[in-house]
Amino acid sequence: MLTLRRLQNADGINDVAKLLGFKPRALSHILYVQPVSSKYHSFTIPKRSGGTRGISAPRKGLKLLQRRLADLLQTCIVELNQIREESDEPILRYQLSHGFTKDRSILTNARPHRNKRYVFNIDLEDFFGSIHFGRVQGFFLKDKSFLLKPKTALVLAQIACFEQKLPQGSPCSPIISNLIAHILDIHLVRLASRWGCIYTRYADDLSFSTNKFEFPARIATRSCSVSHEWTTGSDLVRIIRHSGFKVNQKKTRMQYHNSRQEVTGLVVNSRINVPSDYRRKVRAMAHSLFRTGKYYLPSFARDEDGIEQPVMIQGSLAQLHGMLGYIHFIDKSDTENQVQQNSSKDDQKMIRALQDRRETIYRRFLFYKEFYALAKPLLLCEGWTDYIYIQTALKALRGDYPNLVAVDDQGRPRFTFR
Repeated sequence: MLTLRRLQNADGINDVAKLLGFKPRALSHILYVQPVSSKYHSFTIPKRSGGTRGISAPRKGLKLLQRRLADLLQTCIVELNQIREESDEPILRYQLSHGFTKDRSILTNARPHRNKRYVFNIDLEDFFGSIHFGRVQGFFLKDKSFLLKPKTALVLAQIACFEQKLPQGSPCSPIISNLIAHILDIHLVRLASRWGCIYTRYADDLSFSTNKFEFPARIATRSCSVSHEWTTGSDLVRIIRHSGFKVNQKKTRMQYHNSRQEVTGLVVNSRINVPSDYRRKVRAMAHSLFRTGKYYLPSFARDEDGIEQPVMIQGSLAQLHGMLGYIHFIDKSDTENQVQQNSSKDDQKMIRALQDRRETIYRRFLFYKEFYALAKPLLLCEGWTDYIYIQTALKALRGDYPNLVAVDDQGRPRFTFR
């Protein structure tokens, strides 16, 4: 409780600055002197479902400040959870969200909904934007786990907020949003349990699932008896509104066991898996890269009238590496889960063989990236210390070998080591 106690005892900007490793003068300059226009870099990124998402990314000084605030709050949460564990509390506080949480991911969020009759997904509208300055300040003032002093709560809200709300792109927005949305999680867990459902949340994505013959009407109801259109139930709407959030009706959907069911982008019908269409698209991109040395990604660009139009842009190695790494992570996790559930050695061997076949494209890509598509020549050393000796020698003799060593203060070689 040392960190939390220090935060609770802090009284104003000087104490907060010490906790965050800043000089009080530097913190005051960032909050009160630095122009707002120089604090954030605003831009848009395309959404997978179409349209764009606004991002407000903090610049260097403020970003470091927000990162340290996020680390400070994470330490406080760890201390609070340790207290709950020691007192044998049934639910660890602030551990219900799977987004922006250590040791949790879209995989842990999707796993509880595997092999269910119904999966109901809803989305919270403008999740970060609905958490305004007053909510952030009020949380730190009145939440019984924090109960900070007014001056301290004010400074934390000033660090975290931009244009009177939590910005999407700040390092501390995720953890603060989880803290504030925790009361929503508590109420929805109780609602789901009361009606025989399972509930999880990943950021602004809420998921309910059940094996009941009929889905509970208090959580979701059909628009009419013969329609497949569903709306949020009365109890669910009431709890979400009472918690200060709003349902995005455009992203509300019910998924049945005889069709593809997805939770946070993962198929959950019988096993956790990446959607087959996404897997095929990534495989096609990889084959295009191997054949032609380039591949293309769908994106959006504004035309002469300022209207966004779909276009194809050339993708980078880093982007494709990320997509293949994502598929590999999901496949590997699913393989390990299946091996644990199957005691037969023959079944385990078959499962691992399937995983080896899945990894073929990923292996080919890694070979292409590390040994073929090189910006500089590659030097393979026999021993792990060889590159140190070679690099030291080249730095000493860089004037005699200008084609091997770049002419700058650091004397970097014109090739890479492995």
